[in-house]
Amino acid sequence: LKLLSSTSSKIAQGEVLQLEYKGEIDILEEIYFNIINSKTASLFAAAARVGACITNKNKKEKDALESYGRNLGLAFQIADDALDYYSTKITFGKEIGKDFYEGKVTLPAILLHQKANLAERIFLEKIFKKKIRSEKELIQMQSLLKKYDSITDCFKRAEHFINISYNALSIFNPSKEKSILQNLTSFSLERSF
Repeated sequence: LKLLSSTSSKIAQGEVLQLEYKGEIDILEEIYFNIINSKTASLFAAAARVGACITNKNKKEKDALESYGRNLGLAFQIADDALDYYSTKITFGKEIGKDFYEGKVTLPAILLHQKANLAERIFLEKIFKKKIRSEKELIQMQSLLKKYDSITDCFKRAEHFINISYNALSIFNPSKEKSILQNLTSFSLERSF
């Protein structure tokens, strides 16, 4: 209960941090990672650790499962943020560009802003400061993401966290459960929803 209550607090702090930086496309990657670490990754970490707590695993195993969950959560959220710009509604299950329309600054936008030329950066800053963004602006955003290959860059960062997550399980002996957890790591990058 202590673990779950502290996780709830972290998630709330992440929500507040995300609201604080809403519309600010020029934020540092570090801020983005603080947000998703507080929101998604802390939830995944707690979910993985709680099983070890209930089954009375030792501290090393609890820490390994927490690391697995945290890094899986980071990769999952990065992939989710990338999918928001290029997936289709049919496979993704939610409106494409939802984060964009809400003014949420996610990793694809941050990486794009870093690579864009001056005119493109001004355009990006302008549209993210607006209260309402149009479908035309989303299409322009997608075009810029494609131009600078920002989605691929996102998946490279996600892959880094997947590798850490996968390796965290190395302390466990081979088992059906370990295989399932390992398979989840690849699924989080390969999914289209």
